[in-house]
Amino acid sequence: PQHPRRSDLWRRVAVGDLANALIEVSPDRYHPKLVVYGPASIAGPLNNRAKDMRIEWNSSRGVKDNLEDILGIKLPEPSVYQQDGKIKCGICLAFDDGAEIADQVCSSDQCAQSFHRQCLIQV
Repeated sequence: PQHPRRSDLWRRVAVGDLANALIEVSPDRYHPKLVVYGPASIAGPLNNRAKDMRIEWNSSRGVKDNLEDILGIKLPEPSVYQQDGKIKCGICLAFDDGAEIADQVCSSDQCAQSFHRQCLIQV
């Protein structure tokens, strides 16, 4: 959510200049569900590491610490994160359209622009 509340069960966080991760927690699962969106050269290795989450998740540690350890990256602090990066939709220029994530990514590593699926359909 753009303005998350503690009761929201998902978050989207930047995992680099060109990628973002959708993290969904559930009281029914021991570990969160994680999908990284972005160019294949960035998202692919991170999604592969996320497959090990069920094995490596440590319930005595916080979500951020677990994600950083499992993915092998340092997540940005909330105050550093800005919505003017390349993860906004290249068509409507919005970070999100209220519900849909800009998860369709140009396959060229030089471009790596994200788009909302609905925006691509309308073009």
